[in-house]
Amino acid sequence: MEVSECPALDHEPDGSWLNLLRMELSPIRALSHTTVRVMRQRLPDRRTLWLLIGAKVLLVGLMVIGALFPEVGGFAGKGMGYRLPVYVIPALVVPILWWRGRAWNPGLDIGLTVPFLLDTLGNAFGWFDSWNSFDNVLHFVNWFVLVWGITMALAGGGRHRDVRALVWIAGTGIGGLAAIVWEIAEYNIMQAGVGNLHLTYADTLGDLAAGSVGGAAGAWVAVTLTARWWSPSARSQRELQDC
Repeated sequence: MEVSECPALDHEPDGSWLNLLRMELSPIRALSHTTVRVMRQRLPDRRTLWLLIGAKVLLVGLMVIGALFPEVGGFAGKGMGYRLPVYVIPALVVPILWWRGRAWNPGLDIGLTVPFLLDTLGNAFGWFDSWNSFDNVLHFVNWFVLVWGITMALAGGGRHRDVRALVWIAGTGIGGLAAIVWEIAEYNIMQAGVGNLHLTYADTLGDLAAGSVGGAAGAWVAVTLTARWWSPSARSQRELQDC
């Protein structure tokens, strides 16, 4: 009698090799599923993303108009050519980080885009010249948004109370330092011959005070409220819980 060289295969039930293949491929399918979910986390939701892109396009468009055609609106004498790289480069930080494989942090992107857009709109419509208190109000609002966004990036998801306190101090300190750097830059622009900035000692002190208070408030909101639910790490934790 001839004996089969592969008795195990002769008696193997039909379809068992398919089950074995499924078992071998299941980790790969799980990894692929996880990878797709991680890739989705790298971008904010569609509406937020398009609003951020629209804000950047509007910012760049206004800055180019102000630099090339300063007689339009209230751009005259505002040194828009000096401001253009200073305003546009921060708005590109988060997209560049995303392109290099980092998660798109919407909070940080808002903080690095919206303040420069608001300042540009204020110059475009001449609000700095027509409303005496507009400069101080805008400094408070802009530093609130700027430091909120930076603190969101520092805070990540919800953390221990002591750590949040340290993050708040760090965010507030960064905001105060940014306010000082901003005033120095404006002074240098005025010294370069741009005479329509109305920089006085009282104006500088008012801007520093408004910016510092606004920054401290923005950092507080970030560490106590929004960092718990609107940050890449917080979204990642919720995605993992939903798996």
